[in-house]
Amino acid sequence: MVCRESRPKQEMLRLVVDGDGEIWPDVLQKAPGRGVYHCMCKACLTGMNDKRLQLLKAKFRVNLPQQERIRQRMVAMLELQLKRMFTRQRASAAIGRDAVMHRLWNNMPLLLLRAMDAGDALVRQIDGGLEKRARAGATSVLTNVPSRQWLGEMCGREDVAVVAIDAAGVAAETANRLNVYCIWLARITGHKKGTER
Repeated sequence: MVCRESRPKQEMLRLVVDGDGEIWPDVLQKAPGRGVYHCMCKACLTGMNDKRLQLLKAKFRVNLPQQERIRQRMVAMLELQLKRMFTRQRASAAIGRDAVMHRLWNNMPLLLLRAMDAGDALVRQIDGGLEKRARAGATSVLTNVPSRQWLGEMCGREDVAVVAIDAAGVAAETANRLNVYCIWLARITGHKKGTER
């Protein structure tokens, strides 16, 4: 919608317009009706404004302005979907420093989610473990998430600094979607994203 580039659907967020002219994010891309796709790269997210939303008036009856409401809805929908995904992953996820450090020793591909306010000692431990995994040829993806409190809420705990999720076999698609949603949320809210190793 913003950059007009062709991208795979998985890299975009579908937006649908309801009967009242309100624009809603369709995270699962299953809502009925016609929609448009919004690229979730940082430039397109910062470029989204009510002037760009005017383009929707050619296809839909849209009430403007609503750029800020769309951002709020995107955040709410992504957080809801992430909470559901974390709930399903809770039994198999390694939650907390000790559990994650133990999980780093196996060679299975991993998604690590680390709170941006994690302590320096934990950051050094995780980075050291990831370097050893990389030298051994193991795949790891590290993504920073907003805070220990946020990650704790997602995991159903009070305060969590780091989580490791298996990213192999049937779990790979779920881990990938979870990572993508965390990155999208960080882009929308202005937090820094992690790096792949």
